[in-house]
Amino acid sequence: MKVLGKAILPAVIASLLAGNALAQEDCVELEGAPPGLYATTDEGRTFLIKDGKIVELGPGESGFADEGEVKCIKKPPAFLDWPCATQAAQSRMFNTYTIDELSGGNKLKEIVQRYFDVPEVLAPIPNWIDGEYNAVFSYTDLIQFSSPEYWYFPDPDLPILSGKRPRSLLVSLYVGTNQVVLDNNMFDALRKELGTNEIPVTFVFNDSNTVPVSYFGANVSIEEISKAFAERGIKLAEVPMWWQGDFQVRATIDELEKFFDIPALNDISPEKQAALKADLEANGFTRKSIIVSLFAESGGMAIDQPERVRVAASMGITHIPTTFNFVEEDFVLARCGPGTPVGSSGVSGSTTPVGGATVPPGVPVVPPPIDPQPPASDS
Repeated sequence: MKVLGKAILPAVIASLLAGNALAQEDCVELEGAPPGLYATTDEGRTFLIKDGKIVELGPGESGFADEGEVKCIKKPPAFLDWPCATQAAQSRMFNTYTIDELSGGNKLKEIVQRYFDVPEVLAPIPNWIDGEYNAVFSYTDLIQFSSPEYWYFPDPDLPILSGKRPRSLLVSLYVGTNQVVLDNNMFDALRKELGTNEIPVTFVFNDSNTVPVSYFGANVSIEEISKAFAERGIKLAEVPMWWQGDFQVRATIDELEKFFDIPALNDISPEKQAALKADLEANGFTRKSIIVSLFAESGGMAIDQPERVRVAASMGITHIPTTFNFVEEDFVLARCGPGTPVGSSGVSGSTTPVGGATVPPGVPVVPPPIDPQPPASDS
């Protein structure tokens, strides 16, 4: 068997994709579970290639190959749905329903109330990054849920609609605190670009122990976030696009040095220093924020790119855009859909930080105003 090195594999794939890759509508029904190679994709892309024929699998898609052919399949066999078909995953996940099951009238309000009251969530989950969304709602209906709350910051050096950011509005819901948080960074920008008050919406249903970063108030520290996760299992909602500079907090250099081994400048080779400095001067943190991972089982933390932090500090940068990644004991099951993590009791109690929410789970959502204000004119 000839093994391709990682460095040249992307180039080979790119050259093959110049040919005719199968689209999802070309997928076939597979009878039973015949012997062969099965593949499924959770995130990113998977490519099945045989004799010049290519099947590209996106998130949620599956493929099959045997001695004769390679093809995408509409429904994978049950064994390929591990771990989401397991009892552990099913008991963790919230109930689901489809958009067609909504009774009509104020569908937006019904989606919110079904999440807070049951809770149950819309399925299937759209692949937002590829432009999918749940439904289209009017600006007037959406503005009823507007608030100063937020779960991330976009990089201020990039226009919000630049790069590959999808043209649909994220609406993030938190059953632990009974909050609906619109992506205020995108709201008016989308309305202006689309030239209409009808806005595509993607709902983000969060786990019961998840909160927006605004839950902690302004200027939250790494220590506060770490303590809330270690002691109460509370985690921050994921940023939409960390690879385009989205972040949750601006950590200070002092904070990062307190918790992590940030190398001295002299311990970084001159070549590496020069490369990092050139990239920071050209791009800042627009291509990626610094990522801090927190581990539930060990209680530890880790940081990626500590050398980048040191070089940034040497350039006079005092605050570093930082994104948090929370690794729970059931992190594999968490990929199957929102629910209640193992060992979590939700978000409530007397230890809620000052400035945070204290609403216990199960309290009915406050209904939107009956007579919302009309949208502001563009003039």
